[in-house]
Amino acid sequence: MKKESSHVIPIILALVVAIAPHTPGLPLWINAWCIVMWGYMLVGLKRGWPLPNTRVRYLLAFIGIAGLLLTYSVGIGGDAFVGLLALMAAIKPFEMATHRHQMIAILLTYFIIITSLFRSESMFIVIYMFISVFVTTVALVRINDLGGRFGDSLNLASRILAQAIPLMVILFLLFPRLPGSLFGVENKTLGRTGFSDRMSPGSVSRLSQDQTPAFRVEFDGPTPLAEMLYWRGIVFQAFDGKTWTVQEIPQSNLPSPPALPGKRYSYTILLEPHNNSWLMALDRPVTGPSWAPLTPGQVLKSRRPVKLKIRYAATSLVRDDALIGIGKSDPLPTTESVLPDNRADTIILSAKNKNPRSRELAGTMAGIATTPAQKAQALLVYFKENKFVYTLSPPIAGGHPIDDFLFEHKQGYCEHYASAFAFMMNVMEVPARVVGGYLGGEHNPYGNYMTIRQSYAHAWVEIFDGKNGWVRVDPTLAVAPGRLGTNPDGSFASSQSSVGSLSFFQKFKFGLDAVNLRWEAWFTGYSYFEQKAFLEKIGLGKWGGFAGSQLILALVAFVSLAGFSGILFWLFHRKKGVFDPVQKAYLLFCSRLGKNGLTRQSNQGPIDFANACGKKRPDLKQDIMAITDLYVQLRFQRQTPATTLAAFKQRIKNFNPKRSSPKDFPH
Repeated sequence: MKKESSHVIPIILALVVAIAPHTPGLPLWINAWCIVMWGYMLVGLKRGWPLPNTRVRYLLAFIGIAGLLLTYSVGIGGDAFVGLLALMAAIKPFEMATHRHQMIAILLTYFIIITSLFRSESMFIVIYMFISVFVTTVALVRINDLGGRFGDSLNLASRILAQAIPLMVILFLLFPRLPGSLFGVENKTLGRTGFSDRMSPGSVSRLSQDQTPAFRVEFDGPTPLAEMLYWRGIVFQAFDGKTWTVQEIPQSNLPSPPALPGKRYSYTILLEPHNNSWLMALDRPVTGPSWAPLTPGQVLKSRRPVKLKIRYAATSLVRDDALIGIGKSDPLPTTESVLPDNRADTIILSAKNKNPRSRELAGTMAGIATTPAQKAQALLVYFKENKFVYTLSPPIAGGHPIDDFLFEHKQGYCEHYASAFAFMMNVMEVPARVVGGYLGGEHNPYGNYMTIRQSYAHAWVEIFDGKNGWVRVDPTLAVAPGRLGTNPDGSFASSQSSVGSLSFFQKFKFGLDAVNLRWEAWFTGYSYFEQKAFLEKIGLGKWGGFAGSQLILALVAFVSLAGFSGILFWLFHRKKGVFDPVQKAYLLFCSRLGKNGLTRQSNQGPIDFANACGKKRPDLKQDIMAITDLYVQLRFQRQTPATTLAAFKQRIKNFNPKRSSPKDFPH
């Protein structure tokens, strides 16, 4: 590889490190695009391949942008933005012949690094960003000093970052924050939840292998038992024969739930963004944050979609008799129930011609059971005694999914059992609705909180009983009673665990998660309101509000400008020439001589200094005069070959004035 092209390797390395966190979320073709472009550049430099000309580069840019539009349509979001940056970064190394283009490539790399926060704000991604910034800064130093020692580039990059950290901390604490997003760019794929506003066969089981956290919860006092860890998120009250949907029902059409006794649990939830409005809460919530009222379906619903990680407090009333299923000691209510007269408006069923065999079976059961409890019990027994199987990979349903499940496949995940149970109960004129949420939790002993993962997504049913109101029935337990105490990943659903019972890997995993959670609580939780409280704590509370933010912004800008000006003055005036490669190498030469008693006086020119050193050290005279001649040539001739500078640096690098002792020569 030619020496004049040696800047390409550090720049491409910096780009690879910057893009790496985005590769899992980028389309496969964009990742392949970057690999092909950078690979061609590196191999081409070694083998002398021609670089694409201007027309080819324009054509590549057009193809890349067209592919980007086909992939992301016209939506503006974080993924599309990062994809565009990746396409630009892949082509940019083809046009780095000048120093200006090299600097533009470095600036583009810094910009890509900051977009890593689109993916995550965890402690680990922030640490990786520091590493990426360091690599890019080393590349910045290298392209400005190609002939310098690599160790010197590392030292300079380290000093630059060390000097930038205090200013970074000041800006993080004092730079004015807004209550909402600064740019308004929405990343629609950032968050996921176990449920959308529609539930059909397979919509929950697809999350069975997703181990990413959905939310974390920390209880203020005692934690509920494992069998009470039902996390309520959304209620489906309309069914078209295949898909359950959310249907807002007027309060007048719903029965008022009676005030039954239960135990209150207060807790705080850190919810991952999921781009929907509902909040997770322990079944059943009675209070939540002021900005998320409780709906008639007893669901906490935010006024705005959750697009950022949020923290909120809630309180739930857990009834001991709310858990109902085969094999439990608590039986279904047996008293005669008074159903609401308007039950036809409570649960909306359409497509009367769907699932005819299931309707016929429901009619048969209704003929031998009279109360809601008897009807529910008969259906649970049907699941248990007819060899139904609980599976994470159920067969694909046909045009009558309930019929296929009950009479053909008899295999399903929680949504299959919940959907069939709720449908059959409604056909038997017992109001029943499907609840989507999560079941279980993983206790972290280091942080005393629980993690609920996407794979814990679960669906169950609520039926209306005249005496007890809406009562939870989990039909999945009829065929998989072990699901109540076991998470889908095989771990035990527990609200408490001891460190001594954990393996080394579990201890390491829980420890990292606890540290990262505390980091996120501080880093991502430092919002507009936390900054306002911090300013009040340090005596700057009067600077709150918009006017105060402008004053702080002006102060930070003034301090930053003054500090930057001071650094520039120090670099280019007090140490003028220190970054000149010729002067830098010559000063190193003089320093090595000075350590051996050959100190250059202020009134000595380079030739006089060389002659004086030659008299004191005849053994070094030849090397000293050769280096001095090259220095004079580089310093005072208008045009010198590029090889001269390289030879000058190489001679100084090999120069060793300690080969003989000065006392062996006359002074």
